[in-house]
Amino acid sequence: MTTLESYRPDREAACLVIADHAGRMVPDGIELGVDPHDLARHIGWDIGAATVTRRMADRLDCPALLNHVSRLVIDPNRRPRLAASMPVVSDGTVVPGNRDLSEADIQRRIRGHFLPYHRAIARWIGAKRRAGIVPVLIAVHSFTPRMLGVSRPWQVGVLWRGDRRLADPLLHGLKRDPHLCVGENQPYSGLQDFGYTINFHAQRNHIPHVMLELRQNEIDRTETALAWGDRLADLLVPVLADPDLYRVWDGDNLEGLPAVTHWRQAVSCSSSTR
Repeated sequence: MTTLESYRPDREAACLVIADHAGRMVPDGIELGVDPHDLARHIGWDIGAATVTRRMADRLDCPALLNHVSRLVIDPNRRPRLAASMPVVSDGTVVPGNRDLSEADIQRRIRGHFLPYHRAIARWIGAKRRAGIVPVLIAVHSFTPRMLGVSRPWQVGVLWRGDRRLADPLLHGLKRDPHLCVGENQPYSGLQDFGYTINFHAQRNHIPHVMLELRQNEIDRTETALAWGDRLADLLVPVLADPDLYRVWDGDNLEGLPAVTHWRQAVSCSSSTR
């Protein structure tokens, strides 16, 4: 498999599903010094996200773009040169190969394994815009059941900031299931930090977007990942069929942005979050 997977690229739908952390590949010439067991953990990739992404693309009859380079090599959802972009330590695991990187090493990783993914997204969006179409971007991620000793009760999280055209109908549909604990801007908050990909490609351009976070033990098996892809696609089909969605949003994606929103807040799944 190549490091960058273009799935169903011939589809003409004005919707692209993306997976920043679809794989845990370490390209030739890069030595991270990380045990394969650790690389297979959440620090290396988003477990289950690739299967969900492809299933959603199948069901929505749209293309998908999946990045298979491990986030430990370079995280496409972090601005390059931030500490989290090429982490020296990730969830307690030391990454020796990211220590004391030379400027040439940093540049090689940016050019080889960061820019190609983002250029592919930008080219797809640009082609739609040149055709007079305002496209939709859907990002799929997964998260651990526990982090820093804190349990995360949500099976699924819907992240938004500003533009809620996709987030609201997804939240409404998911919360109708009494067996689901649904996180609105949980376990990470779009109000605090949406990450690089959605910020750069969707919020900056005011195109419809949403980020989905699925708990990894919900999608770590093929059958459950496919089921979640179906569930999410079922909710998105009527939303994507509305022609009024495909417009540039005229609101402010930074309006009401708080100084600090910590993910440890509101860890219970009360009736207000279901």
